[in-house]
Amino acid sequence: MEPLRNDKPSPWLFLVMSATYFGAYFGLKYGVFGGSLPWYLNALLILSCLLLAFALRRRVG
Repeated sequence: MEPLRNDKPSPWLFLVMSATYFGAYFGLKYGVFGGSLPWYLNALLILSCLLLAFALRRRVG
């Protein structure tokens, strides 16, 4: 087994960001847009989750 490296995000950060993305995706798709989310809003959501993950990684790690 490979030892843990400090430059990789933790599994907890991956799970939190995945839950954030899917919660926001399904909330926007079915709660706000009635089942039809435009592709550019999905791309914006993915980008914002990635930026949030990098910001959290720097702050936490």
